[in-house]
Order: sequence, then C-alpha cells, then structure tokens
Amino acid sequence: MITSMTGFGSARAEGANLTVLVEVKSVNHRYIDIHVKIPGEFQSFENQIRQRISSTFKRGRFDAFVRIDYKRSAVRLEANEELVRAYVSLQDRLKQQFPIEGALTMDMLAKIPGLIAITDSGLSSEEVALIGVAVDGSTTEACRKLAAMRQVEGQTLLRDIDGRLGSIARHLETIEAGARGFVEHYRKQLITRIEELAPELVKDSGHRLETEALLYAERSDITEETIRLRSHLEQFAALKSLPDETGKRMDFILQEMNREVTTMLSKTSGLNERGAAIGQAAIEIKVEIEKLREQVQNIE
Repeated sequence: MITSMTGFGSARAEGANLTVLVEVKSVNHRYIDIHVKIPGEFQSFENQIRQRISSTFKRGRFDAFVRIDYKRSAVRLEANEELVRAYVSLQDRLKQQFPIEGALTMDMLAKIPGLIAITDSGLSSEEVALIGVAVDGSTTEACRKLAAMRQVEGQTLLRDIDGRLGSIARHLETIEAGARGFVEHYRKQLITRIEELAPELVKDSGHRLETEALLYAERSDITEETIRLRSHLEQFAALKSLPDETGKRMDFILQEMNREVTTMLSKTSGLNERGAAIGQAAIEIKVEIEKLREQVQNIE
C-alpha cells in the first residue's frame, strides 16, 4: 500500500494526578530520523518513545512533543546560588561603567535558564511505572493516528500518480505511432535531400549512398527506447503493491524512464515534422516524470 511520509497524530492520557500529551508529526526523509522534545526531568522516557516510533514506521523525519503534568505531594525548589552571585556581580560592574538603572528582581531571576531547579526526593518506582504506561499508551495512540493519516495522504498521492502514469502512457502511444516506419521515412528523406543539394554525389556513390543513408537513419531509431520505457511503466505500476521501500524503488525507475526519454529526444531532435511530434510527446513525458519524482519523494 502506498503510504505518505507526511502526517500528524496526537493522544492524551489522564489520571487522578497525571496528564500526558503526546504529539507526533512527520515529513519526508530519506531514512528514519526521530527528534523528541520532552521535559528534562522525564528524559528517561525518551528512548521508550523513539522505540515506539521506529517500530511503527520505516522512513521519515519525526518530531515528537511530549508534555507531562504530574502532581507531586511535595516539591522543593533550589536556586543555583553561585549563578545568582555571578549575575549580581555582573550587574554591579555594569552599573559602575554605564548609566544603568534598576535592580534584579525575583521575576528576572526566575527566567534565567538553570538558575532554579526542582530538587524533590524523586519519583518512586510506582510513580515512574505509572507515568511510563501513560507515555507509552499515548505514544502508541498518536502513532496509530499518524499512520492512519499517512495512509489517507498516500491514497491521494496514488490517485495523482495513476493519473500521471496514464498521461505518460498516452504520450508513449503517440511516440510509438510516429516511430512506425520512421527509419525508412527518414532514409528516403535523406536521399531526396542529397539529390537536391548534390546530385553529382548520388551518381558517383551509387548503392553506397543507399547504405550510408540507411545506417544514418537507423541511428535515429527509437524502438528500443520505447520498448524499455513501456517496460519501466509496467514495473513502476507493479511497485504500488509492495509493502515497504516503495518510494526508493519508484525513484530509481523514474530515473531510468527519464534516461530513455532523453535518448529519444537526442535521436529525433532537428528532424522533420514527424520527429518534432515525437519530440513534443517526449517533452511532455519528461514533465510528468519530474512531477512524479516530486510526489514519490513523499512516499514511505
């Protein structure tokens, strides 16, 4: 199933003294890349969250935001007194050198990172277990909702991809129709043009001119490229049923498709109106391939 790498999921768990909120969002990434933002005092749960995400998804950049509110019976706050002294000393020195007015207030001190810390006796093993269960449950539910959203987004991508594959197939039919008898047509045109410009060359060369014209015309034959391009289309369509790494495989095949179309353009550039029609269809295919490459970058 086609799955997008873009989505969002959130879940909340509540108890008598506990509230846990987990939000997980994801965007496309070549590999799996997980970032967790969680209050410092609960950092011990970070690996638990990472494992839950990595066991659910294969690719993408994930940003998990965790909020844990736990009501303790007793909490003590401690100030970093050395840090306070340093700030007060700095303020005194600056006042001596510059016309600075005012004084440090408790509100100002409370905003200084690392100055005030919670120093309660710590959580009991029962409390840790309770919070851990809530965090894991919320993370699991958030991941479930994220996965569901990624699947919905994947179906939207699939509809767009199917439409573009159909467009490529129609343009390829135009190329195949124009390429039928193209070598013989180009051979005759080449000989006619030589007869117009240098008739004496035709008399002198005889059958050798026919041979040279045919060899030159065969260099513009795009039969092999059209066969390979159609084969790539079939391979690409078959990838839609793969369980994982679909995006990577699709991107590789699109590179091969683009290579075949580029060869077609180089072989038919500067030719007659038939070559121009083939070239226009090939350009349209290249446009669709580029749009497909943008879409598959977001497929898991």
